[in-house]
Amino acid sequence: MEIIDLYNGKREKLNKTCLRTEEPEDGEYKLSVHIWFLNSNGELLIQKRNENLKRNPGKWAFTGGAVDSKETSMDGAIREAKEELGIDINTNKIELLLSFKRERGFVDVWLVKDDFDISDLTLQKSEVSEIKWISIKELKHLIDSEQFVKSVELYYDLFIKLLEKCHNVEIK
Repeated sequence: MEIIDLYNGKREKLNKTCLRTEEPEDGEYKLSVHIWFLNSNGELLIQKRNENLKRNPGKWAFTGGAVDSKETSMDGAIREAKEELGIDINTNKIELLLSFKRERGFVDVWLVKDDFDISDLTLQKSEVSEIKWISIKELKHLIDSEQFVKSVELYYDLFIKLLEKCHNVEIK
């Protein structure tokens, strides 16, 4: 049973928690993280969601999830990467790329620049059925063909600009 902290519209913690599966009340917000892995070839690691999941079954996605109660956003990102993919994130290789507010929550988007062999990873089979490295062009195709979770559409253009301008990623 995952317990999460609730925040007000200014991202100040309320002295209140709820179950991850519960919807917050009006004026209350959850905190979640999206983690993107970028290798030295300019490719992004994506994962396919298990077909048995309630939300977005069988869709491609980034790594991520809700931040547990008493965790920082970075702690949540590190935990989610370990749970879902078996990746131990080096804290020197993770950075907050952007943060935004949406209808019922705040989202922190983390970038991890690292090279690793995905055959060495341990997938959380209840959530992840497949992983692969893809180009940004391939990511755009998955989004346009509705094979990728819709939530990335909220920040895709800004995400790409930040990769190009701040991280010298060549869009191929």
